[in-house]
Amino acid sequence: MRKLSIVAIAAFGIVGASFAQGDRVFDLPKLTQAPVLDGVIDGDEWAGSLELACSPSQVQEDGANYGWRDIEAQQSEISVNQLVQSDGEDAGIARTDADFNSRIWQAWNDDGLWVVTAAADNVHDVEGGENGWAWWERDSLSLYVDLINEKEESVLNGEYTALNIVNFQARPLESSPYTVSWARTVENKRSDEDGNDPDLVDGFLNGYRDAGDEFGGEADYVLEMFIPWENLLRFNLPAVPVVGSEMGFSWLPPDPDGDDSYGGQLQCWGWADDPSNFSTWVMSDTPAGPAGGGTAVEADSWGRIKTTFQ
Repeated sequence: MRKLSIVAIAAFGIVGASFAQGDRVFDLPKLTQAPVLDGVIDGDEWAGSLELACSPSQVQEDGANYGWRDIEAQQSEISVNQLVQSDGEDAGIARTDADFNSRIWQAWNDDGLWVVTAAADNVHDVEGGENGWAWWERDSLSLYVDLINEKEESVLNGEYTALNIVNFQARPLESSPYTVSWARTVENKRSDEDGNDPDLVDGFLNGYRDAGDEFGGEADYVLEMFIPWENLLRFNLPAVPVVGSEMGFSWLPPDPDGDDSYGGQLQCWGWADDPSNFSTWVMSDTPAGPAGGGTAVEADSWGRIKTTFQ
């Protein structure tokens, strides 16, 4: 198996955050063809997708660019490093990029939202505590999404009006009834315990691959995600998005390292409990995927990249 750093993957056929319109407003490219969800980032399936980093070093960069709420706690104005030092974890690794770092590629089409993340992790943990639905206790990726981009102020007294959290655990889809979760607002309360109801998440798809040390960690993985508009229409998505539609978003990857309960996380591109702080997608007709998005390197450069990282 060839070894690639996440930076090298970013150089191969996947354009980065050059889609930014302004301050955290990003054009979201439209796929010309649906990717095969097999946990493999290869070919041109994801070419031209929007790429964003989510890592401790990204939080540092955000603090430099946007300011700090609390630099000692690693809380920037738009992100926060909440990774923890787990039992047996070296203090020099905990809460650094050697603990966890990732890149996330995003696109859309008429069927739904498509996402792939490549994560470099030092410990793979999808066991968590006794509640299988508690995704925050398992290696996974959560999308906090404001489907109508209301920029609602942060939640007060636990009363929600429009909450969507879609979580995919870092494991094969059929390996657990809890692989996919969707938390919504039910009577102003956050609903988690029924988030795995098969009728609710039917149609959500993933592709997972154990990537070993491929990205520089020891328990790396690739996780592809498909979120169908059809399901989101049951909640507060008013219509299937079209070019120009906007959504607010924040990415939250939990990263427990053998912990029996909550084991730390990152919040990237917006504080998850404050939709007014979310970044914004603008649905674009810029093509991504086969014969669509541009590549960041010439075709013959990929051969040199493969040779370097094999």
